[in-house]
Amino acid sequence: MIAHLFNAPLGETETAVGVGTVGSSEAIMLAGLAFKRKWQNKRKAEGKPFDKPNIVTGANVQVCWEKFARYFEVELKEVKLSEGYYVMDPEKAVEMVDENTICVAAILGSTLNGEFEDVKLLNDLLVIKNKETGFESSHSSILPTYPTGPRGEPGYRNVMENCRENMVVLREGLEKTGRFNIVSKDEGVPLVAFSLKDSSSHTEFEISDMLRRYGWIVPAYTMPPNAQHITVLRVVIREDFSRTLAERLVIDIEKVMRELDELPSRVIHKISLGEEKSEANGDNLMVTVKKSDMEKQREVINGWKKFVSDRKKTNGIC
Repeated sequence: MIAHLFNAPLGETETAVGVGTVGSSEAIMLAGLAFKRKWQNKRKAEGKPFDKPNIVTGANVQVCWEKFARYFEVELKEVKLSEGYYVMDPEKAVEMVDENTICVAAILGSTLNGEFEDVKLLNDLLVIKNKETGFESSHSSILPTYPTGPRGEPGYRNVMENCRENMVVLREGLEKTGRFNIVSKDEGVPLVAFSLKDSSSHTEFEISDMLRRYGWIVPAYTMPPNAQHITVLRVVIREDFSRTLAERLVIDIEKVMRELDELPSRVIHKISLGEEKSEANGDNLMVTVKKSDMEKQREVINGWKKFVSDRKKTNGIC
């Protein structure tokens, strides 16, 4: 059923061969071991060294790929990201492939922004390189793990279309606020990843923290290298995430933004952000050391937490 769902190229008399796993992490471990054993057996038969296998992934892969590489002694080669391009670049990935590469891992549904990586282009480039070099590197497609259950393909399609419709409601609602850049793509796993257009006064981490007061757990995180200066918030649209919830989340985010807009005059302006300068005063020289962005961010967040704590004390029931 799963083979047909993902259009596996099976002949009329062929059957799919595979193994059921509890989750994607276990599946990755087993797939990685299969690639490693296949590569080792081939190298042994050719009388070549087989002690330095490697895999090529994007920096956006799940941490289980790093665990696989560490546990099973495989070198991990990561394709770094760049601003505006948050998935693995197929051309850069193929450049890293050598005779010791056991597989190139592509993701259909990046953890960071839900985007599908270009598996076809990656495969085509690998075929060309394999012909030119004689390598036999494989590519592995890691598919999104959505349960199909007894619904079959029509039921699965209905669930995903409904999720996508609610994703559009949330995305358009955030766009209408004029405060956010949408980082996720239309084609991919149904989720909305977004970042502040202007983070000079507030941060995505503050928004995430304040949304908890409204019952929302919306993670904020920085992108992997070389896009670590980008911070995003992410909302995954599940089957039980309705249109009503999407509209309510937009309303609550707008409330949070209005509350944050009040904070600079009350809190942030009271915090010394310390610019690097020197001032001569007679025989004395006053020097203020410039603080790092992380130190500034901590001071802003700590100041906001104190403000919220003080407000709770004054608004308590006597």
